[in-house]
Amino acid sequence: MVSKTNGIVLNYIKYKETSIISKIYTKEFGLKSYLINGVRTKKGKFNISSFQPLSLLELVVYENKNSQIGRIKELKFDKIYFTNHHVQKKISICLFISEVLLKLITFQVPDKNQFNFVRNSLIELDKIVDNYENFHIIFLIKFSKYLGFEISNISDFSNIKFESQLVISFLSEIIISEYSSNIKSTSSVRNKALEIIIVYFREKTELNINFNSNRILKNIFN
Repeated sequence: MVSKTNGIVLNYIKYKETSIISKIYTKEFGLKSYLINGVRTKKGKFNISSFQPLSLLELVVYENKNSQIGRIKELKFDKIYFTNHHVQKKISICLFISEVLLKLITFQVPDKNQFNFVRNSLIELDKIVDNYENFHIIFLIKFSKYLGFEISNISDFSNIKFESQLVISFLSEIIISEYSSNIKSTSSVRNKALEIIIVYFREKTELNINFNSNRILKNIFN
């Protein structure tokens, strides 16, 4: 069956000599894997640059309920980024968010509200010029709502021991903040706050979540 859907690229792996298999979070079908033949050659139908992490695409796909891997008939960019794939700090944030989505969106179940939230968040990141060092933390806080355990107050972390009043103050403020909010803090406080949120996610999802890209963020926003 041929279907249209919007998609957010999460990653890809090389397949054979010239192809890739890409995991794409789609609006209509949830998390899907697609085989794209010949994309690593100059004569390929699609350009490999379309499959950078968090690229926003409009897709025409072949869907087969009996196969775990679909195929893409047509694609074009839904939105072309001006900064997300070109500014090093934003590239690092995108890598982190793509890893978050890969580890937390595990089912082929569509959730259009969740999809729209992620898409709109990425578009907003692309627009922000300054003061986005807290973006990934605010994203996690906002994303918790769509996972069924919304972080709405500092008391939600009651099972977690805080070692610093500065971290409590930072989290209290950032929980109610928007992406463009200019909340100043030290890198150590920011990193500790992120660790606390990740622990909270582990408790709620019962998954042993670790984000490798978190180490890059810690270094780049030092």
